[in-house]
Amino acid sequence: MSSAQFFLIGTPIGNLDDITFRALKILREVDIIYCEDTRRSIKLLNHFEISKTLRSCPYFKEKKSSEEILMELRAGKKVAYVSDAGMPGLCDPGAILISTIRNAGFAVDVIDGVSALTHFIALLGRELDDFYFCGFLPEKREKRRRFFETTSDKNILFFESKHRLETSLQMMAELSPERRLSLGKEFTKVSEAFFEGAPGELLRRINSWKGEWVGLWWKE
Repeated sequence: MSSAQFFLIGTPIGNLDDITFRALKILREVDIIYCEDTRRSIKLLNHFEISKTLRSCPYFKEKKSSEEILMELRAGKKVAYVSDAGMPGLCDPGAILISTIRNAGFAVDVIDGVSALTHFIALLGRELDDFYFCGFLPEKREKRRRFFETTSDKNILFFESKHRLETSLQMMAELSPERRLSLGKEFTKVSEAFFEGAPGELLRRINSWKGEWVGLWWKE
């Protein structure tokens, strides 16, 4: 019977001490760790004094790396995958690996961890009975505008880049100036911040767009 195992491991989104005991146990037990960026993941491993073979598997190498991982699994190895932060596969690399490995007949063990999504929802301080999570907002302006125009009847939960958030808020302020917006960034870090208000109000209040953002545009 093969001892091969594949683990998908959630890692901290900021504060390294948020990692779970089980995640640390698995990281210490596996033979190889694949990661989105070795420069990011080595900091996590060094913090917890874990010394393992670390191999890069960013989004654009997922398909190629999945074949490498299959070879390791067929050789009876225990393999883990982590993204830079948060849960792999949730707006992070990991989906191609999971489908390829499962289709090859191997099980995928998910080791839960921190998620900016659940952290943000907990911060809202109100019941969120229903929402539509769209991942990152559309990159192209016209697609983003059409998206906003057709979702006024939904609570839209989204991620947004620091490079586009200001433009997105300007668009929201133009299309639905009274519609409420909640925004948060850099959870569990010293630069963590949370804002609520109309889009135009937040455009005036927020003085820096740096960081990774999560938002909720409340339905009308």
